[in-house]
Amino acid sequence: MNALAAFHLRAAAIYVALGMIAGIVMAASQHFEYGPAHGHLNLLGFVSAAIYGLVLKDRPDLAATRLAKVHAILAHLGLVVMTIGLTLLFSGDAATGEPLAKAGSVIVLLGGLAFIALVFKATGPRTA
Repeated sequence: MNALAAFHLRAAAIYVALGMIAGIVMAASQHFEYGPAHGHLNLLGFVSAAIYGLVLKDRPDLAATRLAKVHAILAHLGLVVMTIGLTLLFSGDAATGEPLAKAGSVIVLLGGLAFIALVFKATGPRTA
């Protein structure tokens, strides 16, 4: 398996563990206001990173591209920034949390657009 696919899959495993821990902590403390951060960590973190890893495992030629590396940076950086921002926002620190959540969302969007470009490259006609 190529290194970038392995990175995404390992990150997905870490995100799902963090997401489950966050869910347990939320339930135990009855602080459900952190639900959006928990949900984004599980969906954008675990599910999306796993999909990224599986796509790049199947297409190692894509993993070798600069676009795939840029995508990885944007996707994971954006998720971390957004999750921190959402956590701060819903804990009452809107002054710090809102700009971080917004910035993280834009970074995630840019990563998503990079992934769309990778998918179109992967599913387009192949040349010999």
